Amino acid sequence: MVVVPAVPTRSREWTPVLTGLRADLLDCVQVNLAALADRAYGPGAHLALGATLRFATVVGPAGTPAVTASVEQRLTEAADLLGLRVTRRWDDVPGARLRELLAEHSPLYVVADTFTMSWLPYAGNQHMEHSFLLVDAGEQCVVVDGYHNSTQWGDARPGTWRMSAADFDAAVPRATAMTVAADGAPVLDRATVLRDNAAALRAGADRIEDYLTAVRRRAGEAEAAAQLVLDVWLLGRSRALHAAWLAGDPATADAAREAAGRADAWLALAGQSYVAMRRVRRGGVFPTPVLDQLDGLLRDDVALAGRLADAGPVPPPQDGPAADPGRIRAVLADEVRAVLGVGPEVPVEGRPLRTLSGFNSFRLVEVIERAEARLGVELDPDDLTGTALHDLDSLGAVFDRARPAAQGVSGR
Repeated sequence: MVVVPAVPTRSREWTPVLTGLRADLLDCVQVNLAALADRAYGPGAHLALGATLRFATVVGPAGTPAVTASVEQRLTEAADLLGLRVTRRWDDVPGARLRELLAEHSPLYVVADTFTMSWLPYAGNQHMEHSFLLVDAGEQCVVVDGYHNSTQWGDARPGTWRMSAADFDAAVPRATAMTVAADGAPVLDRATVLRDNAAALRAGADRIEDYLTAVRRRAGEAEAAAQLVLDVWLLGRSRALHAAWLAGDPATADAAREAAGRADAWLALAGQSYVAMRRVRRGGVFPTPVLDQLDGLLRDDVALAGRLADAGPVPPPQDGPAADPGRIRAVLADEVRAVLGVGPEVPVEGRPLRTLSGFNSFRLVEVIERAEARLGVELDPDDLTGTALHDLDSLGAVFDRARPAAQGVSGR
């Protein structure tokens, strides 16, 4: 396939809109809905897309659960969170028909296949649903696309491009086009949104467990490893967008800082999982630590959402005897071994606590109380969810945010 490159240009109307987008936090369907929102309501309006925090899966191409971000899901979110409503829709239309439609309906929000989109590095390389805005189809066609990503074929960056009608028709041979009306951004009640987030993630705990089980079983397969990379990428961007939304209100500034730290961990994992996938493609083994980190981050999502809903803004980390995460993990490992009466030769880290011989809920309570005494802290009972008590990493995360004990520190 011969791809004729589109010509970068500037737009008095759209270039300033793209400049104000957090495009690095949005996927390729969201980003141009975000552009429509900021054009209608002003800079930063699009951050409301980060209000909801979910973990939803479908059966992916590899036969394993895959994190979903369908066009229909994104349109529903844009309607609920931004008041963007699809007023007209045309499916399976060619580029020439898009140009005709634009004469009466401008701009058009368009979803098509990246494989032929000449302004993207995916052209000729990868098939994927992708959105853009068609804003002019006069002497030349003008496309606006806010997408921001780095790929193995080059970088995609927000911009505006012009091309001839013939080149546009070749770049978009088939598409779905929509007109989108901005009915007014709804006022979101943050407390209600945070409660809904926590409830949804808690209700999806079994889904998370099923996902992790499937991923661990199939991560060594090339197609499943590739899907995992996409999953982590989507989760990382959604968590970073959530942190950006939280940062928009001073009342949740502390929560935003912690959420941003967790999002950074997700985005770092995206890079690690990509390297792991490349290793699998060369016949290697998918590294277990990457899967362990995925496990911990998903469980931390549930815990963080619960704290935000139950206790409001997350307090800043406390300076005190439990401030060092390394020390916390060492104390927890020490106390697990002490309670179970086993020596250092028995591995207690990097595995579910329930797999340890003799471990049960009574032993867990004893471990927690002994660790609280040594570290001089008290855990919030609301933090002691099933996911928080899964292993030393998730339990350590609870101790990381524990408050100093009201009584004196034990001399043990």
